[in-house]
Amino acid sequence: MTTKAQAPNSPEENEIRLGNITLAKALWPFIKPYAWMLGLTTLLVFAVTFFELIMPLLTQKAFDGFILPVNPGTGVSLAGIKITSFTRFCLIFAGITITAFVVDFCQTLFMEYTGQKIILRLRSALFDHMTGLPISYYDKNSSGRLVSRVAGDIENMNEMFTSVLVFVFKDLALLVGILVVMFFLNARMAATLSLAVPLIIISVLIFSKILRNAFRTIRQKIAEINHSFSEGITGIKIIQTTSSRGRFMNRFEQLNQEHFTAAMFQIKIFAMFMPFIGFLGVASIAVILWAGSFAVENHTLTLGELVAFLSYMKLFFRPLRDLSEKFNMLQNALASAERIILVLQQPKARKRTTRNRSSLTKIETIKFDQVNFSYTPKEPVLKQISFSLEKGKAIGIVGQTGSGKSSIINLLTGFYRPDSGSIMINDIPHNSMNIKDIRSRTALVMQDPVLFSGTVGENISPRSYLKDDTNLKTALEKANCNFIFEKFAGLDTQIREGGRPLSSGEKQLICIARAFAFNPDLIIFDEATSYMDSQSEQRVHDAMKKLMKGRLSIIIAHRLSTIRECDQILLLREGKIREQGSHRQLVSLGGEYHHLLKKEQI
Repeated sequence: MTTKAQAPNSPEENEIRLGNITLAKALWPFIKPYAWMLGLTTLLVFAVTFFELIMPLLTQKAFDGFILPVNPGTGVSLAGIKITSFTRFCLIFAGITITAFVVDFCQTLFMEYTGQKIILRLRSALFDHMTGLPISYYDKNSSGRLVSRVAGDIENMNEMFTSVLVFVFKDLALLVGILVVMFFLNARMAATLSLAVPLIIISVLIFSKILRNAFRTIRQKIAEINHSFSEGITGIKIIQTTSSRGRFMNRFEQLNQEHFTAAMFQIKIFAMFMPFIGFLGVASIAVILWAGSFAVENHTLTLGELVAFLSYMKLFFRPLRDLSEKFNMLQNALASAERIILVLQQPKARKRTTRNRSSLTKIETIKFDQVNFSYTPKEPVLKQISFSLEKGKAIGIVGQTGSGKSSIINLLTGFYRPDSGSIMINDIPHNSMNIKDIRSRTALVMQDPVLFSGTVGENISPRSYLKDDTNLKTALEKANCNFIFEKFAGLDTQIREGGRPLSSGEKQLICIARAFAFNPDLIIFDEATSYMDSQSEQRVHDAMKKLMKGRLSIIIAHRLSTIRECDQILLLREGKIREQGSHRQLVSLGGEYHHLLKKEQI
């Protein structure tokens, strides 16, 4: 397989940072379809806020009108209605409380539904985008980091939409409402206490910026831990057989410690912020008690107004504490949003527009003409590659690891584009065709068989399974897959992770059956028999011969026995074709191919 150059750093390692406005613009397309839901939720939030604001006023009315009445017997006035009965007043109070509960329940339910719908759309868009990214992107980013996007980062975004965004509006509205009511009750005391508001705002801005940086580091470390986990699970057999657990454990502990350090830094910052807000709350209540007691004694403030003022002050610092926690969650969510948007901003594999494109219904011929290619600039992988292939013919490609064998396949299937030279299909330039047309006529059988969780039938032909079982059974028979019916449950055999319970050879035969069902014009075998015993290899070879009949075939192999019957053989070294011809012609040359053949026969 071709060895690619070292990939550049991932976005996390480059510490690309996005501003809040940029994030908002990027997220708006996902929010827009549910904007009316968010609007309705916000209205319900304001209704809940209204009920919270009037409760202390009702308490004040109860004190000054009934418990310790300022004017005995006059009762209280609610919304212009005179109420002289304390029992009636209590019933109204209970009714308002129940109404507030119902509105709060509806608001919570609707808000959660809206948030889940946004996340549903965002998660689907992220998965769809990631499956459309060019292969070069996956060369630069590990699976562990990418999985952390769909799992951890999306979940943090869920918290932002369901537990943060709307509640921030609620808390801000509550703070403004409390200040307005407090000025209505006693402007002098409210003005004194409002002096603490700028101090609170400045501290929130400072702490939020620090927390944003801390959460960005935490998310990066989680991604690295996920990558380490993924790497360890994938290579568990090698780790155990080479006694490498200690080295891998040391590396994981280092990452774990770095995550712990970043998390503790965030906790320390938050631990400083919360007591600071609490101190301001206690100090404010102390000021109210001190000033309010003199005002009550001087009859410039009623006891009910003092109780209401104290209730409002407690209520004032509750949303501040909530905002502190919400800012904590918000900074975490924004750090995750930043990482998700960075993925969504990655350009997809360039689609070739179908306008003025040549249609392709059959692949008859393939031609490479002086093709040059490199994964990274100034590091050529293929140099002046030229060959041609016709229907019914097979071409074998052999060479050392890193010689460029698989790069030829990557170019042909459109995963990459050549730097120069031309690739022709049916004498039409490759780049003038819709790449989907080319791939729809091509089947790829790789070195590591790829089977997905599900049944054998679903793996062979997801579209036609249960619709045309006869076709699938025929494909299995042609691919020497009779073992599926003899040892297992036929088309309904369940495939688990890693292709279990099938052996390597059996998995490869299933992949060949998939190609048979696909009925391609071009079949590519990328070292399809590398890790097999002789018996399995013979069965795979036999299935390959059946599949190659009447088709264009490209076989990449290490073992020359796999390609000796090909019509043409290319021997690559350092990205160049060193020898080219049939098996007999290359042997008669007595060159590098002949030397490799003798070494293989020893």
